[in-house]
Amino acid sequence: MTGNRIDLQRPDAPELAARGPFAAGVRTLELVNRDQIDVANVEAGKPHPRKDRKLTLEAWYPASGVEREEQYRDVVLRDGRTRVTLKGKAIRGGEPVAAGPFPLVVISHGYPGNRFLLSHLGENLATKGYVAVSIDHCDSTYDDKGPFGS
Repeated sequence: MTGNRIDLQRPDAPELAARGPFAAGVRTLELVNRDQIDVANVEAGKPHPRKDRKLTLEAWYPASGVEREEQYRDVVLRDGRTRVTLKGKAIRGGEPVAAGPFPLVVISHGYPGNRFLLSHLGENLATKGYVAVSIDHCDSTYDDKGPFGS
């Protein structure tokens, strides 16, 4: 049993699926996009309501050090209730590699989803010299599914 590993590769994986020369670092970022239109609560003929949108992101980047098992805990599955732990190899809070610059890749999940849906890709891209950032879209995660327009 693999135990929810996101860093395994099948023997028939294409050549470019292999991890790159860097270790992958990972951090969770909490940001706020202030004073945004609250699309889910707009009413015709009334001023648009506004709110601060809290954004949680996972960021993977080339890191110094030796990869070890990283656990992404409390990841909500598609049913909106079941929580699991995913296991990869990124170094939580690892020291970024000084050489750069590194291109940015933005990973965006579907409706609904979560920032961990493509964490295997985020880790893999970081080992190849990219910074990959994945966001939990407000009102569009498995456990926070709101109106599609939001």
